[in-house]
Amino acid sequence: MKKVKSIPTIILAMMAVLLMASCDGNGYEPISSSPDACQVIVQCVDRSGKSLLDDKKFVDAISVDGGASHSKIRYDVRNYGSGKALFFNAELPDQGDMKWSADRREANGISRMTMKFNKHKVEMKCHIKYVANRPPAAAGGKATLEEVSCSNQTFKRSGNSVTITLRMDKNGKLL
Repeated sequence: MKKVKSIPTIILAMMAVLLMASCDGNGYEPISSSPDACQVIVQCVDRSGKSLLDDKKFVDAISVDGGASHSKIRYDVRNYGSGKALFFNAELPDQGDMKWSADRREANGISRMTMKFNKHKVEMKCHIKYVANRPPAAAGGKATLEEVSCSNQTFKRSGNSVTITLRMDKNGKLL
């Protein structure tokens, strides 16, 4: 008799597993590409130009969130120039948000990210250009971060990255 009761339980468990596997939490499908040329470098300096990233308490209060993925973006704090900077890759746009050229050789898209410094937020709009290796394929090409807009400024790419300098107080409020 125990076998008869366990069969419906097993079937129900298998259906639940299949249902959960088929559901995508937020529907985010980024373009399939290497983000090597999508690096963002953010310098955080005070009024005098001193790096705020030397302060561990300040760094511990930083988070970077992807707008489409709704996930935390991993960053590193490294030496950069005469101070330190945050290094992370821009979130790639969702495939459905890309605007393709007529010949489907390249596409442009925008991803949004939010940097939080304590309670203060900096919204970023990242302009990404994608070039397909084998048009019209939407996989296997190269994505390049062309520019980042934030704090009423636009920062252009130089090499494989976009460098942003934010002037703020020790609490993360922009000056």
